[in-house]
Amino acid sequence: MKKNLKKIIYDPMKVLLLLFTFAASVKLICCGWIIDEGYAFAIGNRLLNGDKLFRDLWELHQTSGYAVEFFLWIFRTLTKSTEGEIIFVRACGMLIHLLVSYAVYCSLKKHLPENISFFCAIVYANLSPKQLCTPEFSNLLLWTSTLVLILIDRLWALDENSSQKERIIFPVLTGFFLSLCVLSYPQALLFAAFAFACILLKGKERRKNFLIVFSVCVIAALIYMAYILSRISVSELITTIGYMIEVDSSHAEGVSKAVRYAGNLGLTALFVMGFTVLSYLTALAFKNKKLIVPFSLFYLFLWKFIHYMFRTDYYSIEYTFGGILFAIIIAFIYYLANRSSLIREESGNICFLFGMGGLFVLGAVLIACDQSVFSSAKYMSVTLVATLALTVDLSGKKEKIVTFLAVLMVVMVNIVQLGNPENKLLNITDADARVPIGPEKGLIMERMYANKARIDWEELPAVLNGADLVMITGDAVTYLYTDARIGNGSTIMTEDYGERFGIYWEVYPEKKPDIIAIECYDGLVDYRVAMSWLYEYANGEFGADEVIDTTYYRLYIRNN
Repeated sequence: MKKNLKKIIYDPMKVLLLLFTFAASVKLICCGWIIDEGYAFAIGNRLLNGDKLFRDLWELHQTSGYAVEFFLWIFRTLTKSTEGEIIFVRACGMLIHLLVSYAVYCSLKKHLPENISFFCAIVYANLSPKQLCTPEFSNLLLWTSTLVLILIDRLWALDENSSQKERIIFPVLTGFFLSLCVLSYPQALLFAAFAFACILLKGKERRKNFLIVFSVCVIAALIYMAYILSRISVSELITTIGYMIEVDSSHAEGVSKAVRYAGNLGLTALFVMGFTVLSYLTALAFKNKKLIVPFSLFYLFLWKFIHYMFRTDYYSIEYTFGGILFAIIIAFIYYLANRSSLIREESGNICFLFGMGGLFVLGAVLIACDQSVFSSAKYMSVTLVATLALTVDLSGKKEKIVTFLAVLMVVMVNIVQLGNPENKLLNITDADARVPIGPEKGLIMERMYANKARIDWEELPAVLNGADLVMITGDAVTYLYTDARIGNGSTIMTEDYGERFGIYWEVYPEKKPDIIAIECYDGLVDYRVAMSWLYEYANGEFGADEVIDTTYYRLYIRNN
């Protein structure tokens, strides 16, 4: 640790990158908000309030709620309050992310020069699937899969000279984090298959390691299944899973998704071609072809920087999300063209693990999600690290400076962009108001959303806390504003308020809410809700005894 610090503190470039990375971390903790965070907090909150997995919850990502639930429990236990709990959970998530980034650095340093390891770790530290630090399913998938890959590298290095402690603890930890990976994102079974294959195919103690890892995973799965079945019967579990699949309207694409992915890949080819030519011409101007990959990374993230800073909207913002994918492809093409001069014998293991491991993570996400290839590419942080490790050359001052500028641009984009509940194109200057009270206390957001959080906290608890069960449209973070239980199966923000809610209430009539809160401002209901089954239900069959308007909600109330 001391040696690592000495190598860093005497290098101004590294100190600057660390300072900017720290600034980016603080920004992610304190600034912005996206809808998916509300969903993650709602899941953790309802688990903490006693809702049962696969019975009360029909959430797609319910098994990932353990992390938010745990950190909410810590905060509420220590403070006896909910005010400011979101900042706390975010800070815990960021701490985990930075620790995993440091683990990436230590792992790479066993195979690669220290400078390359450092730059790669900084890149990893400034990338996340959704540009947030909340420990929700996307981040949990990234962190746990990365730790599994790092540990597999350690398993490959185990031999008769390794200590008995290492020969036991590393396989056990691998099984533990692999179990958490699948728990966080069940479709990560695809990644788990890759991990098991890697363990079984290489290493002097591969059979023993495989048996230990597999045994840990089986034991963890049995314990978790026993936990679930202690609260719900097998028949109920099977029925519930069937209903979850039936009512999921946001991820139920088939052939159309494959066609869309093919179109995405076509656009990817065009972007790669353009940035490759630009990077190649710049490298030629510098009379150094080794600079192609750093220049491509620089230009890609400069493009993203301009996109956010100046709110460029000539094309979809989603295309910029594919910057990681574009950089990986450009680096891979360069690697193939210059393989004889770039092969680092000592880096083969870790680059294969990180490169292929990231691709299997991407595969799991593409199978499960309803996003584009561009959006899903953000899960490929470790693959980008692998391609940089293979292709970046820091043998000279010029190479180091250009690589530094490329990594600095990655960090600057992380600082500049700002999360918005409607996924609009924003930058840090739009964070102009601080939430003064409530669970979101301390968050700096756009003034409208900060005011909405304050007003909702002042108005809603007085009405909602009188109910046993509630159903709220819009951002699911609003469920943290009341101690009432959630009276619907899924809180995911799909903007599709269809009959799936009615199916849940048919199965569990005792879960019908006492209050349905529909977003409404100045008497106007959001048009997507106004045209929905839920709006018709609230105004008819629900049988409201009274209707109350707050600043941002219309509440349909049944008096039991």
